[in-house]
Amino acid sequence: MAQEESGPMDVGEADFEERVIAASRERVVVVDFWAPWCAPCHMLAPGLERVVRESAGRAVLAKVNLDTSPGLASRFGIQAIPHVKVFRDGEVVLELTGALPEGELRQRLSAVLPSPADDVTTEGDRERQAGSPGTAKEKSTEVLESDPRHPAARLRRAEIALEQGDLDSARQMASDMPEEAEEHDAAASILARVDFALHCRKVGGKTACTERAEEDRGDLAASYDLACCLAAEGEYREALDLLLRILKQDKHYRDDVAKQAMLRIFFIVGRRSDLADEYRSELARTLY
Repeated sequence: MAQEESGPMDVGEADFEERVIAASRERVVVVDFWAPWCAPCHMLAPGLERVVRESAGRAVLAKVNLDTSPGLASRFGIQAIPHVKVFRDGEVVLELTGALPEGELRQRLSAVLPSPADDVTTEGDRERQAGSPGTAKEKSTEVLESDPRHPAARLRRAEIALEQGDLDSARQMASDMPEEAEEHDAAASILARVDFALHCRKVGGKTACTERAEEDRGDLAASYDLACCLAAEGEYREALDLLLRILKQDKHYRDDVAKQAMLRIFFIVGRRSDLADEYRSELARTLY
């Protein structure tokens, strides 16, 4: 770790996954792909090192010598050097080619570095994963006090509120997420789950709905209510089975409310997930 703190670290094919991909889940990793014979690479290096050093630990610089690690050039489609790729959360979030001036490097890199508020939110995520949702909530609150619209903090608060059954707070925090925010789809998923939970609460809860549905399997309203309760508790396959059964009896049940519920579940589990693909096919066969 001392090498990472004091200056650039040399990375090759053998340790790229660990020292770049995995490490970028903790902090940003700036990767300088270069070669000893490349004059522009030597021009870029001092400015890039200064810019990363200015990040005060929010980023670390890795250098990949493509003469000794040609496989990484092929893997990442690098055709010209110097080439810089910036990794965050395991993904490339910025690419730069050529011996860019230090001012441009600073401007471009600052746009993808986590802010202090992002760092606090990340600390909260670690606390939550460690089983301390209360501390995670406090971290999100700290961020929102200075930036009420911070997308990641709002999403975390919404997730925690939903887990704790505070549906009003979950809806409030997940609402009005900017479409351009990477948290937008996750927030929309929470809103869908809140809708299912509110419906379940309105019709008496899962136990009561189960009893009604079992008493009369032809009672489509009872089946729909139970499906919403199942979806609210994350039992998506069971909910989809019930909704399909409704649609097989009435393709346009209550102005397509059962179909729309299935589409909301697809969104929650991931539109291209195995579960969504499986039941999308079943839905198509049922309706068409």
